[in-house]
Amino acid sequence: MTRQTVFLMMILHLIFRVMRMHKHFLLVWALAVCSWAAPVSLFASADSLKIEELTGKLREQFQARELDTAWVLVEKIRDIADESGMLLKLADSESNFGLIEMARGHHLSAKAHYRAAAEQYAELGEMASSSRLYTQIGQIYLGMQLYEPAHAYFSRSFALRTSTKDSLGMANNLMNTAGALYLMGQLERAATDYYQALRIADRLANIPLKAQALLNVSNVHLKKNEYATAIRHLEHALDLRQQLGDQQGKSEVFLNLGIAYYEQGFLDDAERHYLKSIEIKEQMGVDFSGKMKLRNNLGVIARERGDHEKAVFYYNEALQMARQLNDHQMQASVLNNLGSILMQEEKEEALTYLEESLNIATELQLPQQQRINYDNLHQLHANRGNYSLAYTYLQKYQALSDSLFNVESATRIAELEAIYDAEIKEQENLLLKEQAEVMRTRFFLVSISVVATGILAVFFIVLFNLKRKSLRQSKALLRSQAELSSLEKEKASQEQENLKKLLFAEKEITHLQQSRLEGKNRELATSAMLILNKNDILNDVRQVALRALEGESQEREEYLRQLLGEIDQNIDVDQQWHLFKRHFESVHSGFFHLLSDRFPKLTHDEHKLCAYLRMNFSSKEIARMLNVAVESVNTKRYRLRKKLNLSKEENLVMFLMQF
Repeated sequence: MTRQTVFLMMILHLIFRVMRMHKHFLLVWALAVCSWAAPVSLFASADSLKIEELTGKLREQFQARELDTAWVLVEKIRDIADESGMLLKLADSESNFGLIEMARGHHLSAKAHYRAAAEQYAELGEMASSSRLYTQIGQIYLGMQLYEPAHAYFSRSFALRTSTKDSLGMANNLMNTAGALYLMGQLERAATDYYQALRIADRLANIPLKAQALLNVSNVHLKKNEYATAIRHLEHALDLRQQLGDQQGKSEVFLNLGIAYYEQGFLDDAERHYLKSIEIKEQMGVDFSGKMKLRNNLGVIARERGDHEKAVFYYNEALQMARQLNDHQMQASVLNNLGSILMQEEKEEALTYLEESLNIATELQLPQQQRINYDNLHQLHANRGNYSLAYTYLQKYQALSDSLFNVESATRIAELEAIYDAEIKEQENLLLKEQAEVMRTRFFLVSISVVATGILAVFFIVLFNLKRKSLRQSKALLRSQAELSSLEKEKASQEQENLKKLLFAEKEITHLQQSRLEGKNRELATSAMLILNKNDILNDVRQVALRALEGESQEREEYLRQLLGEIDQNIDVDQQWHLFKRHFESVHSGFFHLLSDRFPKLTHDEHKLCAYLRMNFSSKEIARMLNVAVESVNTKRYRLRKKLNLSKEENLVMFLMQF
């Protein structure tokens, strides 16, 4: 019998004797504890009742928007909870402070209170409440257009939902993270999160969530010009909305289907879906803003068809609704559309519409809208013979175009760098995970070694004390040594395998860096060629302007006419096209030859459009290069599809990628 066993038996014997001498010892002790705890319980009950009473008043004051009074009530609740040690009520108080600050419009202060409450809830194990507040913080950042911190807080909320296995909460958080990634331009990651949310919705058989996920992921595919996939998801979402009897949801799907068909140049299909969407909204009498935008879209379609009367009708309806909603940005867009059509018809009121649109765009600081207005006003004054004003607006148009081009280029480069950094970080995370796995393996092996050493020590002690079992213990020792040797070999083999993985990951990172650098060099080379060509054109214009300044007053009008002729001549993009074509063929050799062999009836302009689409430029970018309106580019795309004999399901850009 060991010393520890003897000592334990002595203590148990002593306790037994004390209990026999004091038969009522346990009863007396229990009564003493209860007599001490009873007042504490009574105080806690009174504080809880007081907090419940104040909470009822708080709800009333908040609903009445008496925010100052509500704030005072929350302070009282917090003080009582602090004195009574009610930690959950303290966290509730912080959350209520944030709610009041949000109602006041103090978003930064609300964010601070929400974060403090979320941390307190997490410490108390209230993961659902903590996750809800992290989502609120993410929404605040989203409203401030700070997408990266918004994504970070949505991800933190998702981690908490995952820890509690809250599938529905996880799906909603994934929709939030995907939305932030979409706004950040990280379309692949956004699609991954949307599809993960879609799988959860399928598993939960949650039809409303599934319909919304399909609608959202279709927007990602539209952004990537993957129209067939987007339309397939939208039609599935439409079926689900039909099952639910969700008319408003059906209207949203019809709107997105119209956009998908319009961007492909299928005007009839786009109009049909727009009209279905607007019909539902009219029947329900809801979404006045949505009906306004749909009328503007219908006006765009009518204009592209050449039906100016119908286009003006839709535009006037949209303008009237925009004025009722006090939506100035929409007013500027619709006024410009009206002015553009009336300018083509040489109506006097065209100038009034265009100038009003420009005034609104200038006041709201909408540079894209200002640029369009300058271009239309330049054309209008040139058509009317007001060459001085035409030249002034042309200068403003070119200056703003250059500014926007520089901003877009910088944004494009920043987006590429962000994507590159994200991929590098992902690779680094994979390496860190592999290193962590190596460390865990090493720790496991060391632990086994320590345990094996302990077992050996026990065997040696037993062998020393029990000589009669020496033969059996010897065999066990040999077996243990063989196991250790095997573990050492496995350890060495695992380390070699991990080293190979690290070397492979380093090669992949190097290859990725080289690919990204080559892509950037191509984009920069193209930009440099365009800028050089622009400078040549501006030098020619400058020479003509100098001659106009040096000439006599009666000769200036003739010089100005010559100057406008020079500008119109240089606006022609043929020279830029030849420079671009040489650069394009150096990267995509044989493209035009293959295209001409297969489709010999394509025109020179259609060759240009094919090249720009092969570079995956958007309609807006192609419009700038061809110096035409975006609607004209969409019409050209529609005609090109017909010449290429493409069906509705085939993607134009993906088809040209084959050449």
